Amino acid sequence: MYRKLATVGMTVLLVGALSACSFNDDKDTSSNNSSNETTSSKSSNNESSSDSLQNKSFDMSYEDAINAFKDKHSDAEISSVELEKSLGKYVYKVDGISNDNEYEMKFNAETKEQLSDETDRLDREDAGGVEKENEKLSLDGIKSPKEAMDKAVSEQAGDVTSWKIERELDTTYYEVTVKQDNNKYEIKLNAKTLEILQTEQDD
Repeated sequence: MYRKLATVGMTVLLVGALSACSFNDDKDTSSNNSSNETTSSKSSNNESSSDSLQNKSFDMSYEDAINAFKDKHSDAEISSVELEKSLGKYVYKVDGISNDNEYEMKFNAETKEQLSDETDRLDREDAGGVEKENEKLSLDGIKSPKEAMDKAVSEQAGDVTSWKIERELDTTYYEVTVKQDNNKYEIKLNAKTLEILQTEQDD
């Protein structure tokens, strides 16, 4: 009688131990899967897609676009350079200013084709070199657009949809637009040091 009770007791203990091990294994597997999913999610959030300007190269560089502009308007100083996708094309827009006129030229970044060339007369108060001195970019020693995009995405993950080089007071800066899901962010960086000057969410 005592032997039967002991045998039954041992059986119950073995079943309980096996159940506990099985439960712990399931828990560990679930925990590992959850951890892997989290890591995967973080990794994908930090990677930009193939549509991002950060991952694209073009036959026409931004230096090529500037030189093409200067070939047409040798008396002008560059006041802005921009690259964005417009109507299915990747387009450089180069703005410049002379003593009496301001110019805007557009180029297809993939084919180097000139798309437009516009000239506007400056107002009297801006003519005579006044606006030219206030607007001209300092391009000597600036970082490349790729370096600026890499730095911007390290600050705010997402896809780069456009970048431009402009000037405010005495600072020449990059403004890089990054899109993540349905949100857009504009990151301004010092063009020579890549110091982050401002990060702003575009509503």
